Amino acid sequence: MGTVTGQERGAPLERLTGLTRLLVQLRFLLTGVALLLLPPERISVRIVLMLVSYAVLSWLLARYWERLSVHVVRHPVLIAADTLVASAILAVVGPSGAFFLATVLTSAAAGVLYGTRGVAGVSAAQIFGYLTALFLYLASLSAPAETFWENIQLVVVQPLLYPTAGYIGLRLRGLFEELALEQERRRAAERAAAAAEERARLARDMHDSVAKTLQGAAMAAQALPIWLRKDPERAAAAAAQVVSAAEAAAQEARKLITDLREGSADLPIADQVATVLREWSETTGIQVELHSCGAPMPLLITARHETVAILREALTNIDRHAAAETVAVELSTDAGHLVMTVRDDGRGFDPGSSAPGHYGLVGMRERAARAGGRLSIDTAPGEGTTVVLRVPLAPPSQSSEDSP
Repeated sequence: MGTVTGQERGAPLERLTGLTRLLVQLRFLLTGVALLLLPPERISVRIVLMLVSYAVLSWLLARYWERLSVHVVRHPVLIAADTLVASAILAVVGPSGAFFLATVLTSAAAGVLYGTRGVAGVSAAQIFGYLTALFLYLASLSAPAETFWENIQLVVVQPLLYPTAGYIGLRLRGLFEELALEQERRRAAERAAAAAEERARLARDMHDSVAKTLQGAAMAAQALPIWLRKDPERAAAAAAQVVSAAEAAAQEARKLITDLREGSADLPIADQVATVLREWSETTGIQVELHSCGAPMPLLITARHETVAILREALTNIDRHAAAETVAVELSTDAGHLVMTVRDDGRGFDPGSSAPGHYGLVGMRERAARAGGRLSIDTAPGEGTTVVLRVPLAPPSQSSEDSP
């Protein structure tokens, strides 16, 4: 009958599972409708038990489909048994009505589960069972020959619904597989673009930090021979400057490597923010509170990196200049954006003054712009500071938190 072993690969299994469960649920509902619509003259304990048993079987399949689907796929004899039971019920309740439609849904589910050969086998078994049930049912009527010729569509038209439903199931499966292939290609293109963007970001950060520091060390080292001849004390100071610059470059390089490792960990942004806050609080002794809305917050790689970098810069400013006792950080979503709010109860400052240039506010705003967002700062002397960052969220399939 053929299995789905080869065709399951690449298919969006969660969607196929949901579709199959829906078909089985509809089968359960139609079986219940067939039970309710039984004419009074055909109601008996045997018929009721058969329909109730079939309805219970459908409910169990729908309820525990993740567990039972493996056995249904690996053991086609289960489908054959299901077809046999359905044919026995059709022979009693009749070859039309709600229960017949329930058996047609079995063909559609087979089209989702099995390949072409499997659907052909299931449809052939269902047609044979249906025709057998039809003749048994007609034989129980008072005028079988007349009923047969008056209802020729029962023999010709209705059996064709089984392969038709199976074909529809096959096409739905094919569409899901094509969708999965398209999504995988898009993810591959997104990963390639993200890798290129990450390389560009690393080059920019190295130019802004390590390269400039090393350039300063190189200039100081070039002046060493001159100062050794003219001013040994100045030469010693220049040597110390070279050592200090080399240590700073090493520290900046380690920070870049740490950022790369954190970016490759694919942690949710809320977890990464929590890690940064915990480490900063342990280092500074300042109390930190984190409030997260708990909703998904997928970000592109650039937005993710710049968000964490802005948070680090804001915390550095608080430690150096704010004299704060507590810091509160809130993560929320609003109109397709991640909103990160950092509040401190420190001394604040005059945003119109040019004195606090060491706050790095320009750099923070530039980082926010690179992430496609914006940064706002609300502060005043003696009233603390509130930094609000808004960056656009990415669709889940395009985020750096996606699993390949």
